[in-house]
Amino acid sequence: MTSSSGTDISVHSFYKRSPGRATAPLKYTNDLVDFDHWDHMFMTNCCKSLTLHDFDEPPSAILDLGCGRGLWAIEAARKWHGSTVVGFDIASVQPPLNVLEESTSRRLKWVHGNILDDLPFDDCQFDFVRVVRMGLHIPVYQWGRVFQEISRVLKLHGVFEIIEEDLIFPCQTFQSFNGSPDNVRSSGNSSPRSSDTAATTASSSYLKLDPSPGAIGPRSSSADAFSAIGPPPLSAFETEMTLPRPNPRNHPRLKRAWEELLDDRHLAPNLISILPSKLKVWFGDIRSHPPLQIALPPGSTRRRGSTPTTCGLPSLIDPDAVFELSPISCKPSSIELDNDSNSIATKKSSQRGVSSWASMHLARTARTIAGCKESVWEAYEKLYGHDPSLPYTVRSAQEKYLRRHFNKAQSPASPLRDYFESDWINWQNDMTDRACLRDSIRAELSWGEPHGGLPEWRIWRNSLSSQEAETRPEEKPELCRNLRGFVCFNIPEIANAK
Repeated sequence: MTSSSGTDISVHSFYKRSPGRATAPLKYTNDLVDFDHWDHMFMTNCCKSLTLHDFDEPPSAILDLGCGRGLWAIEAARKWHGSTVVGFDIASVQPPLNVLEESTSRRLKWVHGNILDDLPFDDCQFDFVRVVRMGLHIPVYQWGRVFQEISRVLKLHGVFEIIEEDLIFPCQTFQSFNGSPDNVRSSGNSSPRSSDTAATTASSSYLKLDPSPGAIGPRSSSADAFSAIGPPPLSAFETEMTLPRPNPRNHPRLKRAWEELLDDRHLAPNLISILPSKLKVWFGDIRSHPPLQIALPPGSTRRRGSTPTTCGLPSLIDPDAVFELSPISCKPSSIELDNDSNSIATKKSSQRGVSSWASMHLARTARTIAGCKESVWEAYEKLYGHDPSLPYTVRSAQEKYLRRHFNKAQSPASPLRDYFESDWINWQNDMTDRACLRDSIRAELSWGEPHGGLPEWRIWRNSLSSQEAETRPEEKPELCRNLRGFVCFNIPEIANAK
């Protein structure tokens, strides 16, 4: 919603954030930095440039918002000798300027602060502002405020570039051999965030009970849920203990916890579909490319006998996989980004280059989720920690034990964290198996099998039963990444109306 002056006023008044306080669930670690570097190489190879926009002359004053370790800002200062670059981030993790060559460091500056607060820069200070992958850091109702500040510090006719992606939890929905899905999707009568598992009983009085611990959730009690069945029922925990082992490649509880995390923190899971309408309030001449949609790679059990895919080294990218920009309309009918005909991933000329990168895209997405593990656990506990049969206080499970004993993860003393760790280990091993980086590198570089014991994910894969290995996924493949970039301009008509 916007005011008559064009200002975004869709702010939830009930949510208050102290200035300077970070709200992101992500813990930034060194391996995430490595994937940031890989993303940087991927984008520069796709665009054949540091930017989506093709500048006639390098911009003189540049602001990189959310610069992280500063890789892009340093490279921009090195490439554009007449440019001054400011890297802005909430964390002081950038390299000291005195370790860089003097010709670069004298035109580079690190500034620290929260992007959700007022930016500490003058009006019309920068020719080019850049934002990349900040979806986990900016609540959906704060994007308008962020764009307002960017338009303020951007010069007239200045360029604003943003590259974002949907906040996907990568996993596959499976079907059993009788054709029913193992992971029941939300119906019209259930919570829109629910991804519950199906279970059947002899009475057939209920068909959509989630047998996971505490699956009844915080909005109802066990007694309420089972009051119409008759005799005193088993609790959700006791029901879980009497059911067959769930498919270790099916991850409904973690997916639901991820959705709960995003909802609690007001983060938009479908971010790239809402950005156009928010950008048009503050910028003009918006241009974009079709969304880059990367399908979730299949598990290794479905790849056996097929030719291994390469891991997607930078030198192997298809030159056709370039992000071509074109003007977009912000009318509602034009921002439906899920149409396969508009996706880069469906174009044969680009698919050759993009598909070989799928393993790295999945690994990058999975590592981002892993960086939010404790926040996911908090959401998991909120969803599943209210079953009367479960003790309120839980202790951390011994991860090394769980990794080697997938079928004995349930601990009567503290089942909830044990369940979470067991679910988490299954998901991590599933994603590692799907990414298959080990096999891809061996195939690409003609390396032999390394000496020593098997990696944990392969032990996990070998522990799968034949039925679990052959379970058929749904016909429509899930995505592990959905990414899109936008280039906007600070045009006078909109700037003067602010």
